[in-house]
Parts: sequence; C-alpha cells; structure tokens
Amino acid sequence: MIKDENDNIAMCNTIVNFIREEVQKRKSQGIIVGLSGGIDSSLVGLLAVKALGKQRVFALMLPDSSVTPGEDTKDAINLAKNLKIRYKVIDLKKIKKELVNKLPKNKMAVANLLVRLRMSMLYYYATAKHRLVLGTGDKSEIMLGYYTKYGDGGVDLLPIGDLYKTQVRCLAQYLEIPMKIINKKSSARLWKGQTAEKELGIEYEEIDKILQFIADKNSERSLFSNSDITKRKILKVKSLIEKNQHKQEMPPVCKLK
Repeated sequence: MIKDENDNIAMCNTIVNFIREEVQKRKSQGIIVGLSGGIDSSLVGLLAVKALGKQRVFALMLPDSSVTPGEDTKDAINLAKNLKIRYKVIDLKKIKKELVNKLPKNKMAVANLLVRLRMSMLYYYATAKHRLVLGTGDKSEIMLGYYTKYGDGGVDLLPIGDLYKTQVRCLAQYLEIPMKIINKKSSARLWKGQTAEKELGIEYEEIDKILQFIADKNSERSLFSNSDITKRKILKVKSLIEKNQHKQEMPPVCKLK
C-alpha cells in the first residue's frame, strides 16, 4: 500500500512510462479513454495526458441518460476541459432502448449490453483514429472479476490494473483530481442507485485488505487479529474470485491433432 509521497511519485512515473512505451511500441497515434466522471477513469485520463500530451488523448463520455446521473457527465466534461483534451459525448439511451425492445427482458443482460455498447464505441473511435483503448479497471475490480467480459474488460492497456482501489484514491488525491470525484461512491451506473460497494456487500477498504492477504498468501488468522474483518466477508470475497475466474482466462481452444 502507499506509504508516503515517494510512493505516489514512483507509481505515477511507472504508469506514465508504461503508457508512453506501450503506445510507442505498438506504433499507435495515441489513445482513446472513456471518461465516466468516476475516480478510475479520471485518474487514467490524467495519467494519459502526462504520458502523451493533450493532443494524443481523446475522451468519450458514453452515458445512458436514463440511468447515468447528469452530474457524472458534467464532471467528466469538466475534467476533459481542465486537461485540455478533445472529447465527445454520445448518449446511448436510445440505442440501448431500441435493442432491448427486441430482446428478452433480463436486468443483468441489459446492464452488460450497455457496457458492451460502450466498448464498441471506444473501439470504433480507436480504429478510426488509429489509437489504443485505455482501460480504467483497477486491481480490486480485476481480482474480484467485477467487470463485464468483453465490455469494460475489453481494452488494450490497463495502466492502473496493479493498483488496489484504495491506492487509486490515494494517487488521485496526490495528483489533485477534484475531491468531488474522489469522494463519489464507485459505480458503473448500470441501473439507478447502483453502487459497487452496495452490490458487493463490503466496503473497498475491507475488500482491499482481504485481497492483499490473498495475493500475499498470508493466513486468515493474522487478518482477524489486525482488523474487525469477519470470516463471512473473507468467504464472500473468495466466492467472487472463484465465481468470476473465467474472466481472467482466454476462451478454451479445441486442439486438433
């Protein structure tokens, strides 16, 4: 976890160099990033500008105005303006509604459809502009499998994919992302009132402690002795990891002799 300012500086430099080197290695003209008005995408957008300069970063805001708070889109636009990057807002409400009207009704399927529509828009612009899609997933979401397969999991680079959510918050504060964005409850805004912590049933401070102990292969006993984390919460996190393990793997290939 982040201990002091030097840790923030080191992480920032590592991520900036990663973005710059990957874009150069892949001979790309820049990146496309989806800005939602949330902390992860805001941090990624800022780091991309540090790595490549404002001319090589293009932002898309892809709200569904039937479920996305207008304030989120405003925050994303304001951030893009502050970063002096070009951007475009595309409301997916009508596109999603037209498709859903012709499909079987299922809340989760509709939510996943929205995320995959966003991915399609990002890759449309990436292809048209000869750029890479910059992912905004963090380590907590990736370990839990808390993302949509071939949706927000469909990206070219994951610059903050090795930062836990609590580390993302620390780095965002260090880089002076607006506190209004930092203090928001994390949410993919897939339906009204959705928040990540409400859906997961545990706060990210506890999730990250559990994930770190799992990653470091420490015993649960030491976790109990140093916090008020319960066995139930540990089992919940482990269950999510196991349930979503398929998202971490490439599809099985049928091997022919």
